[in-house]
Amino acid sequence: MTQLSAPVARAVAVLNFLAGHPEQAFTLTEIAKTLRLSSATCHNLLAALVEAGYAYRTAGKTYVLGPALARVAQASLAPAIIMQVARPEMRLLADEFDVVCSAYHLVDNEVVVRERASAVSHITWNAPYIRTVPVAAPLGREFVTGTEAVFDAWLDTADPPLEPAYRVKLHEAQRFLCARGFTFATRTVPLVDRETARSLQYQAALTDYTQAAIDPAESYQLAYVAAPVFSRPGLAAFGLSLAGFTGPVTGDRIDLMGERLRAACDRIGAFIAGRELR
Repeated sequence: MTQLSAPVARAVAVLNFLAGHPEQAFTLTEIAKTLRLSSATCHNLLAALVEAGYAYRTAGKTYVLGPALARVAQASLAPAIIMQVARPEMRLLADEFDVVCSAYHLVDNEVVVRERASAVSHITWNAPYIRTVPVAAPLGREFVTGTEAVFDAWLDTADPPLEPAYRVKLHEAQRFLCARGFTFATRTVPLVDRETARSLQYQAALTDYTQAAIDPAESYQLAYVAAPVFSRPGLAAFGLSLAGFTGPVTGDRIDLMGERLRAACDRIGAFIAGRELR
């Protein structure tokens, strides 16, 4: 890691301190004492930060974060900026596992695919492709967070209603998602070649969404692996998925893909939230 120069490190420390207490205002003396800075050094730092708009001096001679930081924060959370962070992660996943990695959002009960990265072998997979998919339980589980009662209420929205035994299986699959940070689904028909795999895209009737465990030695007709990107605890901003599987995939391979995908989603989420969320 690059070593910060002393002046930069002190400025960062002041900003981190103010950011860590957004509902409080502090005097120069309080900031200097907490950060173990001399009053003169702290005064000069605060004066420079106030001048730049990164700190604000109130009428009560206390300091809070300044409006320039709010503008920086808003810009950093713009969808285009977030995708700039997500794209390299998606590219690495697509190339490592020879698949298509998609970023998708939940918009008005539809899954909207906003971005895709494809391995060289899947370049033609992107054109044409469906950009929106209507969401109804059990689709979109990655966006449902909270208690099992919340999940049960979401299952109630399914039309037609889900059978009790199927609901139990979906609860088990949701527990797997909560515990592991990713989920996966399988096809109910064999994946014999690329054309078969492409024809099965978005075919919910031929997809099993109830997978709740991975047997490393077993082979699966894998439909996708997916994970949520959280912007704060309990709130999924969007999801990333790996798809384009053209043949059976072993359980240990699915486990590796899930772990890599979850780690990528955690890094993107940390960027959005400004801190680690796990």
